[in-house]
Amino acid sequence: MATTHRNGVRQSSSSRAPQRKGQMPLGEEWLKDFLSEMLAVEKGGVKLYEKALRELEHPELEQKLSDFLRQTERHVELCTEMLEAAAGDPNYQSPGAEAADHKAEGLLSTQVPAELTDLNNVENLVLAETKDHWDWDMLASVAPKIAEPELKRMASKAIREVRKQEQAHLNWNEQTLTKLAMEMATQPPERETAEEAESME
Repeated sequence: MATTHRNGVRQSSSSRAPQRKGQMPLGEEWLKDFLSEMLAVEKGGVKLYEKALRELEHPELEQKLSDFLRQTERHVELCTEMLEAAAGDPNYQSPGAEAADHKAEGLLSTQVPAELTDLNNVENLVLAETKDHWDWDMLASVAPKIAEPELKRMASKAIREVRKQEQAHLNWNEQTLTKLAMEMATQPPERETAEEAESME
């Protein structure tokens, strides 16, 4: 459908229509800040996996934690590359990244009784992996809107490599947290165990 303007120039209504929200280009500053935050979260994840392995009391968990640590280190590399492409500086830190650093430090500094060490560390990983999982899902949602072709290609490739891993990280840590909690829930108190041992003497 065409309309006639006051100067007599005919113009189609489709060319005058405002761009739909779904077609709006992605804000470059927002993307730079978001990638900076993603990088900070992944770096925090590396520290949390290292702590969990360093303090581990359940040796059967070591293999998975070690595998996930290596994958998270790879995610740090990917986020660093994307941030450098978006910001020109892999050391750029957004306000969201600073907040992520503070949150990670809070988790890392939490002190618990020795018998709760693994439970606490895995709980921290559930929190971190929940955020990680959301970050990569969000990046997947906005990647088609990235204007810069090379950055768009990098993001799409990274998403294909990482998203299944992030889902596996989250699922395993949630299941492991439940297993550890059930172990604590069904373990008799030390006092009862001592009394049973005395009665058998």
